[in-house]
Amino acid sequence: MQKQIKLLFILFLSLFSALYARNLEKVSIQLNWKYQFEYAGFIAAYEKGFYKELGFDVEIREYEDKINVINEVKNKKADFGVYDLSLLEYYDEKKPLMLLANYMKKSALVFVAKQDIITPYDFKNKIIMAEKSQLDKSILSELLKKFEIKKSDFKEIRNHDFSADSFINGNVDIMTAYLSNELYKIKKSKVPYTVITPANYGMYNFSLNLFALKDYALSNQDKMKRIIEATNRGWKYAFDHKKELVDIIYNKYSKLKSKDALLFEALEIEKLMMPNLYEIGSIRDELIKDILSKLKEFHPNININDIVFNTKDFKSNNILTNADKQYLTKKRKINVCIDPNWLPFEKIENGRHIGISREYMDYFQAILKRPINLIQTKTWSESLEKFKAKKCDILSLAMETNNRKEYANFTKPYISSHFVIATKNEEIFIPDIESIIGKKKLAVVKGYAIIDLLKRRYKYENIIEVDSVKEGLEKVAKGEVYGFIDCLAAIGYEIQKDFIGELKIAGKFDDSLDLSIAIQKDDLALLEIFNKIIKNIPEDKKHEIYNKWVNVKFDSGIDYSIIWKIVLGFLVILLLIGYRQKELLSKNRKIEEQKNKLKESNNQFKRIQKELEKTLKSFETLLSSTMDSIYVVEKNICIDTNENGVFLLGYKNKRDLIGQNIFKFIENSGKKDILKNLYENHEPFEINIKDKDSKTIPSLVKVNTTNFEGKAVYIISVIDLRDIKEKEMIFFRQSKMAAMGEMIGNIAHQWRQPLSVISAVSTGLKLKFSLGEYETSSVLSSLDNMNESAQYLSQTIDDFRNFYKTDKEKTYVNSNQIISKNSNLIGSSLKDNSIEFIVKNSCEGLEVNTYLNELIQATVNIFNNAKDALLLNNKEDNRFVFFELYQKDNYLVLSIKDNAGGISLDIKDKIFEPYFTTKHQSNGTGIGLYMTHQIIENHIEGKIEVLNEEYTWENKKYKGANFLIYIPTT
Repeated sequence: MQKQIKLLFILFLSLFSALYARNLEKVSIQLNWKYQFEYAGFIAAYEKGFYKELGFDVEIREYEDKINVINEVKNKKADFGVYDLSLLEYYDEKKPLMLLANYMKKSALVFVAKQDIITPYDFKNKIIMAEKSQLDKSILSELLKKFEIKKSDFKEIRNHDFSADSFINGNVDIMTAYLSNELYKIKKSKVPYTVITPANYGMYNFSLNLFALKDYALSNQDKMKRIIEATNRGWKYAFDHKKELVDIIYNKYSKLKSKDALLFEALEIEKLMMPNLYEIGSIRDELIKDILSKLKEFHPNININDIVFNTKDFKSNNILTNADKQYLTKKRKINVCIDPNWLPFEKIENGRHIGISREYMDYFQAILKRPINLIQTKTWSESLEKFKAKKCDILSLAMETNNRKEYANFTKPYISSHFVIATKNEEIFIPDIESIIGKKKLAVVKGYAIIDLLKRRYKYENIIEVDSVKEGLEKVAKGEVYGFIDCLAAIGYEIQKDFIGELKIAGKFDDSLDLSIAIQKDDLALLEIFNKIIKNIPEDKKHEIYNKWVNVKFDSGIDYSIIWKIVLGFLVILLLIGYRQKELLSKNRKIEEQKNKLKESNNQFKRIQKELEKTLKSFETLLSSTMDSIYVVEKNICIDTNENGVFLLGYKNKRDLIGQNIFKFIENSGKKDILKNLYENHEPFEINIKDKDSKTIPSLVKVNTTNFEGKAVYIISVIDLRDIKEKEMIFFRQSKMAAMGEMIGNIAHQWRQPLSVISAVSTGLKLKFSLGEYETSSVLSSLDNMNESAQYLSQTIDDFRNFYKTDKEKTYVNSNQIISKNSNLIGSSLKDNSIEFIVKNSCEGLEVNTYLNELIQATVNIFNNAKDALLLNNKEDNRFVFFELYQKDNYLVLSIKDNAGGISLDIKDKIFEPYFTTKHQSNGTGIGLYMTHQIIENHIEGKIEVLNEEYTWENKKYKGANFLIYIPTT
């Protein structure tokens, strides 16, 4: 009976499921790549039932070879497609497509190439691995067109195998890749590579766009809204449950990537989507407008509603329900408390509320149709206390913390800014915030959420609390604290207003300040209302409010990303001017209309010009505030510089330098390095430059580039190394002088035996002659012995003389020469101190191209240290120094090993530092091993390391230091 009941129950469930499935509408989504975390939002919406909840039975189709995603949708083989923004640039009036949602705010599609391929110009006659659609219709195809690269220019085009193995194994020169995908495997392989991204050439795009046929979308608007809503929910779930989605994708969809690779991709995708700054699925108007302006050249009547779904203006009536309006009818006013000293976010000035939050309160007030009343306070702490006492209904800007959740509810964040630290100008940039937490005294505004973060994550308790941002910065300026922590916008605002040239932003936390409206815990209705309004704030409104109050400069040592923002700002302004002028010329035919339009345009131009002058002034301030010499270059011509840049090249003012070809100041050997770094941001590199009087200036240089109206504009940052090089030379000379005493002693050791031979032979000959007892053959043999000894003395003199010469050019030397030179210089000294010198050459005849004299100086320093260590630490009769040469990979390895007991671990990491010595001041200078390290690492371009090693020699165990010198053989 029970079995029958179970069978009936199962049959009922099956029948119910079938009936339910019939009511679901079948739709398909064609992806533009293989299953991976890039499509986690779609997968999450399917797996967690979000599509089913909204009435869809969705088929998510993986990309397959030779599929054209755009054509799949146009030909109605798929209902929806996923592609980058280039789908709009190929607008087809017969079968127009419509953009429904955008997820990645930055394009992840790039070229990855071998290290010697610097720009797209280098693609010719190379083997590329790519999908056909990527070379035909994508942001990458647009980049190739920009550089006039055709498919026929490639040596071979191979179909993508959806992995990086072909590139890692060297089978292809170039491949298309996603920053969130293939780069993970390439980085792990440690194969050198270059990333060529369209953004470096002024081409911006956003990707992972959901689209459909325009007719289908407009005929099924409710369906479109539901599919977008379900997908957006899927993405939110995916980011909140990354590990769960990684497991689902790996176990149910694809094992093409490891779980670690999928998790890496998840983090990268989240960065590209920027969910803290942009609503998931929202579409950035500025990029759409740029595409629209291009499309209008071929489709004059096209407008944004033809290519973007549901772009109607926000209306408050569509957001607030009848219940919301009834609640607001009873609520006469809404009392707000703010931070009274926190510009640009907010401030109470002469009893008035000003700042970013005031702009938002006005916006909210217009929708709520209820006044938002300011409660006067003097500090943030007082505002918090009044909120707790329920004298305020809301806090305009507050970060959600565990402590605050006890007495308040928080809306979704609507403003986000990174936490940063401000220090004095002379402090160095802080790449790792954790390096100063707990070691430096830091100030924070009392009651701010960052205090909880410092205590919880960094266990930092020694916090100096202040009443305002200005008070905190004043304490930094007076030296009472090392730094002040707050968000970028607030600190940047105060620095520009009161502390320019005195303080700077020197470090950034990974944590961001996500600001919400805090609402009384028991007022859930008001929380729901504000969440609805915040969710529907247009992106352009957010940008308008933020840009009205914020104009921050961020000094991070050698990080000049603000320069790019300014340059891009110039580009946007000029594009707007150009577009406006073109619109006037094309639309206005009548003379009278032209006059009116031109007058209007002229007024607008003046306003833009004022903004441009203001921006130029900020740019000039930035150039002047850095200690480096900065040169802004267009087509190899210097178009701007700072004061340091003028003086470095020997000029008195900018006018004389601007307009000069920058390459006239760079020595020929450095021009290649400049060109190589022109399109990619590499690490700084050393070259020699020349001033106007042709005096050589050793310099550390970094090059960054961007595109300005299709023209390369790049910025060269130069640090003068003359003082550093002079100090290096002083070190070098001191090292030579320190070694001179050792060498004089070695001369005495080396000459003792041959001088004794000469003395004995001459005395013997004199005695034989006086006695008349001599034979011709005996005399000749004695004279030969004297000549050999004299030749040995002469060779010794040459070796010591060469030791003090500085090599100008590298020469080819073999391993036997290296052993011979070292033996001549150090052998006798070791022998006279009862130290056995044991030599082994396992690579006889192997040649290296190097500076021999500098190499010998480096090895002699190590031999002398080994001798001193043996005399100090080894009281036994058995004292050894082993000198072994062997080949390892592409290096000739010199091993110098003793049995003096090794180097103490407390000092092992310090022995190559200048002036570090364990000897008495009369015996050591501390520069010998420092110069050895400098010679090997910087001059010879090799490597040096030291190990403590236990070994067996003649059936007895010993311990000592082993210095390993690696000299490149290629």
